[in-house]
Amino acid sequence: MYNIFDMLDDPMMIVEFEHSRWYVRDVNEAFTLLSGYKNNELTDIDPDSLLKDGLPFHHLMTQLTAEEGDSSFEWELIARLTAPIPVKLTCRKLQEDNLTGYIVSCKDLSELNWIDDFAQENQIVMTLSVSEQYRIMDAKRYYTPLKQRTSSLVNQLMFDFVTEDSVKPLRRVMENARKNGSEEQMELRMSISDKSYLASALIKPFYYGNKTFRSFSIIITELNLHAQDEDSSYKLRMLMLNKNISATSLAQSTLISLTTISKIRNGKIKKPQRLTAELIAGELGVKPESIWSSFKR
Repeated sequence: MYNIFDMLDDPMMIVEFEHSRWYVRDVNEAFTLLSGYKNNELTDIDPDSLLKDGLPFHHLMTQLTAEEGDSSFEWELIARLTAPIPVKLTCRKLQEDNLTGYIVSCKDLSELNWIDDFAQENQIVMTLSVSEQYRIMDAKRYYTPLKQRTSSLVNQLMFDFVTEDSVKPLRRVMENARKNGSEEQMELRMSISDKSYLASALIKPFYYGNKTFRSFSIIITELNLHAQDEDSSYKLRMLMLNKNISATSLAQSTLISLTTISKIRNGKIKKPQRLTAELIAGELGVKPESIWSSFKR
């Protein structure tokens, strides 16, 4: 039983009530990753110390066993090296000799809560969960122009759905997010079912309780069809992204106001003045006509 228990993907611990108190008898590998504690550390620990704000473990178990099989409890698990982890706890009774034991399952809610918090004030088109190897583990549709099932994205490499000019910037942004533990925003071009989309993405890394990397969560906030090469604002944004030049730094180096730069990037100014175009293009190492076709002679 314990070998199967250890192989299960859901973080679980076996707890028993003996001598008027609760004990952690065993945990599976998934729980050690989630919490950051080693097996022997958890079996020696007071279960009360695993719960944030001093919630008594017996109170938790009272809640979970009130309606066996149907009851759940959301709280925060104290991790060894990271911030407390929001989890959903459920349990089922374990029959073994004369001891009162339970298997307690812990579902990590970190990504779900982050997405839910964002969705309260922002529109979400689609979400992706991406592994350390950049493989899509899960995809959820909110409102998208896609004509195919999001399940077709699962188990595929993230870069398989990104156009060639966006691969390097996306990899750099994801690596930067992972290194710094930061949220990163970017625009990229995605290619799905032979159609091109201009996407806006918010990327956040998530970690296990021992600070090792777990996964990326990506929120797609815009997914617009027909982002054509003739779109000068798109080409400008992609050039800036490829060269890792922000709007602020571009404004400083060209002495063009940040407001004007932003309006050009967002397509509110379709054709800037010739000098403005030359300053921007020169800073990006290209000719103005490579961004604005109207300047071609």
